[in-house]
Amino acid sequence: MDFEGPIPASTPAEDAASAVTQWLVENHSPDAGKVRILADHETVVVYWKGDPPADLQQIVAAQPVPVTIRKATYSRDELVAAAKELIDANRGVITAAGPNHDLSAVWITFSSKAPQTALAAVRTQSAVPVESGGVLDIKSTSGRATTQGEYPPSQG
Repeated sequence: MDFEGPIPASTPAEDAASAVTQWLVENHSPDAGKVRILADHETVVVYWKGDPPADLQQIVAAQPVPVTIRKATYSRDELVAAAKELIDANRGVITAAGPNHDLSAVWITFSSKAPQTALAAVRTQSAVPVESGGVLDIKSTSGRATTQGEYPPSQG
């Protein structure tokens, strides 16, 4: 594939987000949430449950734009476990579930066949907050919904 014209340079916020994300990939922890660039396009946020490690704090401090470490309410493992329980208890109703971007809730999507009362019912079953991503019908050869990944996809 041939590209014409200059390749756009990354912004300082993109560089900072990339550096923090790379550190998170190399130092996997269930306490880490997602890295996001805020709407001002100048501030980067990373979510972390508990006290962030000194190495992460050093990476954050070395960035060319402000990077904030925000406290996460739950760990990724806690939210994945809650998501699996909700899926198991609501087969055919929930099509996907997993941690949201800031580790504050489980993000779920519903089958188009779910009753109108499904969200309220699921919320009463859950020990953690539940956010709805609306309706998403997933076709799968295994018949199993997913509990991995991030719902919804990262937004700037």
